[in-house]
Amino acid sequence: MKNPVRDIIEGYVENEYPADVDREFRSWLTDGSHDAEKDRELSRLWESAVSDTVPDLEQSMERMRRFTGIADRRTLSRLRLRLRLYNSAAVVALLVAVAAAVLIPRSQQPAMQPDLLQAYIPKAEKSTITLPDGTVAMLNANSTLLYPPAFAGAERCVYLTGEASFKVSRDAERPFIVKTSDFQVTALGTEFNVTAYPEEDEITATLISGKVRVDYDNLSHSEILTPSRQLVYNRRTRSAATARADISDVTAWQRGETVMRGLTPDEIFTCLARKYPYTFVYSPHSLKSDRYTLTFAADASLPEVMGIISKVMGDIRFRIEADRCYIDPVETAARR
Repeated sequence: MKNPVRDIIEGYVENEYPADVDREFRSWLTDGSHDAEKDRELSRLWESAVSDTVPDLEQSMERMRRFTGIADRRTLSRLRLRLRLYNSAAVVALLVAVAAAVLIPRSQQPAMQPDLLQAYIPKAEKSTITLPDGTVAMLNANSTLLYPPAFAGAERCVYLTGEASFKVSRDAERPFIVKTSDFQVTALGTEFNVTAYPEEDEITATLISGKVRVDYDNLSHSEILTPSRQLVYNRRTRSAATARADISDVTAWQRGETVMRGLTPDEIFTCLARKYPYTFVYSPHSLKSDRYTLTFAADASLPEVMGIISKVMGDIRFRIEADRCYIDPVETAARR
């Protein structure tokens, strides 16, 4: 039986085309039509592809996995195949383009610029960058910010996964917009914090000074925040709530401090895995669902932090070996 999707993809892979055709093919590949057929054929081509077509592809894809939070094999296969459609010199640029396509809802993609720059902050680090308009962005660990080399048009848009605090350069004619999946924050001149890690259900926007508008739920709802107000949006339930925030807690990460309020053990260890250069090894099912509030100074070492946590929780033991922290229930640990 004739397979037109296969014919299109294979024809593209096996031939070279001008730039306008190249752009049209990329658009077709991500336009949402015939997704099942595209996934199947891209996976088939990936499985049969030669592994050294693009040098360091696996390392690039691992970074893409960390950036987007994607773990699904079929989705990664599709992304890998897209990389193989281009020569190695184009891999870095395409990684950013594909990452943006995954990160930003399809309805928002037309306004994106093709030459976005990428600032990636690995675990256990944070960094401050100055954007082209003078806005200062401080990025927390495991965060990525996409932004243009120069802001053009009526808006200044950036794209975030992870957590960042923005001190926006005032420009009354061009609002500053931080976009993430299903959520965006718009400001003229202000300071605010956005937390949007892909592995977490909740996205938060906290206003420190000025005024911002927060759009959420496919941008169908919006709230105006005043200083010290925080909006929390749950991507899974598509619900939102606003409350007064403790700005000292919200900005603690900027000072290197760790503040965790009302978190489960699993959420605590996920937070620590960003703060410290260790891999936490444990079974989430072995942990209780109790919630804890903990605060640690900037210079607290992981053994000190885990020592306090194990005493507070009372039912876990830990051991640190090389770059791994193993966490066991007391019953399991006692048998070793």
